[in-house]
Amino acid sequence: MSTPLSHDVVTFALEAQAEYDPCEPLFIDGHEPSRSLNAPQFRFLVHSLIAGFKAHAMQPGDCVLIHTGNNVLYTALFLAIIGAGGVYMGSNPHSQRHELDHVVGLTQPKWIITESQALPTVITVADKHRLPVDHVLLLDDTTIAETIRFAHTQSPTPHKTDNTNLLSLLSHGTSPPLLIPDAASAASTPAALYSTSGTTGLPKAAVLSHASLIAQHASITYCPSYRVTRLMSLPIFHLFSSLWTHLFPLRYGHPLYILREFQLPLFLSTVHRHKISETYLVPAMVHMLNQAPDSLEPKSKLASLRYIGVAGAPIDRASMTAFQDLLHPDACAGQVWGMTECGVVFQHRYPSQGRLGQGDLGSIGPVTPGWETKLVSGASRVETDEVSGQLYVRGAGLFTGYLGRSEMMVDDEGWFDTGDVAYVKNGEYFIVGRNKELIKVRGYQVSPAELEAVLLQDTRIADVAVMGVRLPDGSEAPRAYVVRAAGAKIPSEQVYSFVRQRLAGYKALDGGVFFVDRIPRTVSGKIQRGKLASMNERRDALAGLLERFRVKGPVGGNARASVVA
Repeated sequence: MSTPLSHDVVTFALEAQAEYDPCEPLFIDGHEPSRSLNAPQFRFLVHSLIAGFKAHAMQPGDCVLIHTGNNVLYTALFLAIIGAGGVYMGSNPHSQRHELDHVVGLTQPKWIITESQALPTVITVADKHRLPVDHVLLLDDTTIAETIRFAHTQSPTPHKTDNTNLLSLLSHGTSPPLLIPDAASAASTPAALYSTSGTTGLPKAAVLSHASLIAQHASITYCPSYRVTRLMSLPIFHLFSSLWTHLFPLRYGHPLYILREFQLPLFLSTVHRHKISETYLVPAMVHMLNQAPDSLEPKSKLASLRYIGVAGAPIDRASMTAFQDLLHPDACAGQVWGMTECGVVFQHRYPSQGRLGQGDLGSIGPVTPGWETKLVSGASRVETDEVSGQLYVRGAGLFTGYLGRSEMMVDDEGWFDTGDVAYVKNGEYFIVGRNKELIKVRGYQVSPAELEAVLLQDTRIADVAVMGVRLPDGSEAPRAYVVRAAGAKIPSEQVYSFVRQRLAGYKALDGGVFFVDRIPRTVSGKIQRGKLASMNERRDALAGLLERFRVKGPVGGNARASVVA
């Protein structure tokens, strides 16, 4: 089954491209599977929500912020916002007030949909930005249950409610999505905003058009040899997870089980109970699964999986190999590389020959369809394997820019500078590191990710972050901030030696080793380098103060008192 390509992402999402049972649930609460929506129920709900937004006087281009965690209604809201002519934005419901204030100030939403635990923060921020109280819509557990009931029964109206609950959108009949007339309009009409990771500063909002979202979907669409049943436990407000959440279920009949968040026992039991064949993880989750106790039976619980995509932060070959060893012999784990600004550009897909056709687990894979890449060193294009260069990408899935910023983010030929340094070998790409994060040691480039991967091989280390620091003589050297594993006793000298014995001398932790309670990370697992730098500045300031009193220490120390916020 196929239909002509639609230009708007909502019609595109609702068009079935494969024959499947319309009564089969497609969006399922992984914790409470009775909460589910099949294709007809889902379409009815989306059309009802579109009518509700229109009845609430939504204008083309109005932003609606979904400030909730994962739930079975998330995709319906995403599509309804866009289908009514609006622009979607998502945010982390655990955000602190100043973080949400930044998001609201940047995107200027006309409505905010939120959950009970985040409501006090949302009300405070909404009041500051003069957002009317009835433009904050509550999506609590009761509302989710009632909305699902409404979609199942297709009753004309839900129970009466006030205008501060999502149910107020469901009493206005149904309405089809606004259509985008042509390809040019699809490329220029914003559909969604996605927050960048904000690892080095305040997050920006990347603008994705209808055409961008459809092109990003096309680049990751293929027909694997197994029956696809997905589990999503990553935050759906991130672009990476949304790529496999919003468009695949109705187009291809792929059931999607949704967990609010990743919790190891629940994740394992959900995979086992529902025979999940495909899921997506970040490296922190992979490390947790690798270290899962035998009492949780990870090997048997993961037996149904056939493909696991891993992205969001660097991960080493050894960790990927250890993870794949937990899986069924027919299963493959593969790295995926992408950015908020472009979607997925590199992916190790499930090979037609299974593991026999698998690529290097340490690589991010080959280029996905629809994308072009180039590596640049200095003023020259790199044409040789295993020679690193700045990574540029070009394709229809690129974002149109950052909200509120006028500067062009692509050059005259359409190339976008990713900020990553990479090299290619036999058609597979390998990330060296972020250009601005690479440490320059005596003319050599040192990747923090490489040092972090080596350190995590020591079971006494639970987490680690490496950064470059300036030494008194003006040179630069790597410094490690280390979180000890529970009950572990590892002194700084042994951390230093662990690296020194495994890597070249110029990669030694000559900037020091310091122990902390936690490493600042985003919810997708990226190290928040900006916060890490602030921690380091506070540590150095204290060290300078101690030096004034001639208090001296060893290679490293315990920095808890000075660097943990």
